[in-house]
Amino acid sequence: MDDTVSSSAAEIRFRPIDRQQLISAHLDELLAAEHPARLLVEFVAGLDFSPLHATIKSRGSQAGASAFRPELLFSLWLLATVEGIASARQLEALCQRDLAYRWLCGGASPSYHTLSTFYTAHGEWLDATFVAILATLTHQRLLSVQAIAVDGRKIPANASKESFHREPTLARHRLEAEQHVATLRQQRALAQATSSQQAAARRRAAADRQQRLDAAVATVRQRQAERTARDRSDTKPEEARASETDADARKMKRSHGGYEPAFNVQTATAVDSGLIVAVLVLDQASDNGQLLPLVEQTTANVGRQPQQVLADAGFASASDVAALETAQVEVLMPPKNERKDKAQGKDPYRRKRDDSDAIAQWRQRMGTAAARERYSRRAPVAEGVHAQQSNRGWKRFRLRGLVKAQVEALWQALGHNLCVLLSQIGLGLGMLRPKAI
Repeated sequence: MDDTVSSSAAEIRFRPIDRQQLISAHLDELLAAEHPARLLVEFVAGLDFSPLHATIKSRGSQAGASAFRPELLFSLWLLATVEGIASARQLEALCQRDLAYRWLCGGASPSYHTLSTFYTAHGEWLDATFVAILATLTHQRLLSVQAIAVDGRKIPANASKESFHREPTLARHRLEAEQHVATLRQQRALAQATSSQQAAARRRAAADRQQRLDAAVATVRQRQAERTARDRSDTKPEEARASETDADARKMKRSHGGYEPAFNVQTATAVDSGLIVAVLVLDQASDNGQLLPLVEQTTANVGRQPQQVLADAGFASASDVAALETAQVEVLMPPKNERKDKAQGKDPYRRKRDDSDAIAQWRQRMGTAAARERYSRRAPVAEGVHAQQSNRGWKRFRLRGLVKAQVEALWQALGHNLCVLLSQIGLGLGMLRPKAI
């Protein structure tokens, strides 16, 4: 029996493992010719980075390390966004071990701190670049805004439910933070036995917490004033709360029926191409009243006013509809309580007593089969965009505050548009998959 096992084992042949061999191929030879990273480099080469170049301090013979090109940092983050990577530490690791990212770097890879700083520090330039890309696509007839579809999506904020407190608690925490900052300053003066780097990090963290608490106190007072102004009953309105880690976040009702801190991401998408043409991040839970702002933002970004806007009933604001109809923009949106009115035997498309001519025209139009047919294009486009972003891993904000949340939404919009452009030229996303680190 032992002889049989020995004879069988001797017949197995394995491929040799040689960890000492040399790989002579260059990075450029290893990366597939059709890899999207190559097109990404060409795409980025046409953008204007001069405003970012002007901020770089590494010049001439001055002391200090050489700077990484903003073109590189932008390319890395755009590819990472498409592949569902939102962590600077994960991106740093990819730059050291993933072929496409190593090819983009072409040498030394940036640290997570450099990557993180770039991601958040250039919001105005990022917005201008988003608009410039849309202008270029319009000029090349790759983008038309004849019809746009709008939709809102509530994305959880980087704040926990437990971080929400009333004003007395926030004020107490703020006092504790002030005392902590004062203690750190005294420790610095006494030059205690801690490294200067650690001490500086602690001071920054303490100062940052104090600033967040200051913002939270200001926000909770503003929200309390708004509640008092809205409440017309004799009873005192419920005390407002604000998060001490992200004062801009609000608790919003999600699709699963529960409430959690979130921001409302409003997106306008061109129906013909599927390209995002406008994105706004709000701390308002309702979509009501955002139809006109999205159309105006689209017009400002692209330079042309849409002829049609497709929206769900949540955007139903009479003033918005009247303004758009007057501006010759066809509004395709179901009337509010359409299903309820039909169930009660009422005609939701009939002119109501207080309706203006523009509102009456919109109601009558939505009762026609032709308008309903045109409206049917909305869901696959508008809701499809949010579904694709979710599939790419964008299910929670990583940055805090409305300003930085807008930056994060712009990165996601740029990543989505890159995917659309790649698919238009026949290059699928088989090579671009979410990467686990």
